[in-house]
Amino acid sequence: MGAFLLTLVPQLRVDPGARSFGLDIPHEHRVAISAKNPLLLVPSVYVWPHVRVNCDPPWPLAVVYRAPHLVKGLQQRSTPPELVRLLKALGDPTRLRILELLAKQPRSTQELAPLAGLTDAGTSKQLRVLASVGLLSAKREGYYVVYSVEAEKLATLSDELSYLVSG
Repeated sequence: MGAFLLTLVPQLRVDPGARSFGLDIPHEHRVAISAKNPLLLVPSVYVWPHVRVNCDPPWPLAVVYRAPHLVKGLQQRSTPPELVRLLKALGDPTRLRILELLAKQPRSTQELAPLAGLTDAGTSKQLRVLASVGLLSAKREGYYVVYSVEAEKLATLSDELSYLVSG
């Protein structure tokens, strides 16, 4: 039982050897569990995300904790790393401006630089970030590399975000 109590909240202090436990908040004292003072465990959907401990007579000694099915439903789904990289790439105003310019028509680094207010090198750096997450494609046309937006990748972004927040 001590191992189970340890999983409920960090503020719950359990001493399995002494068969006692306590809660740091709101008051600090320990309660002994015995045949005369049994512990009643009460799963509840109403107490989450807290744990309530009752140790005041005439009520029985009780711990009210979140129902186990809530824990399964609330386990953190990991965000796909590719989505995080994509959102980080989009989280910059300069890169968004470049994406906006490229959505209108494919352009080279030299054409984008003055429109974005950057040097060729600065523009190239931003283009590499956008291309590394699949938002841009590059095609060599003679001396120049022309970048264009990958519309399919942008379309999947909406679906990925919807899935992430749908639960």
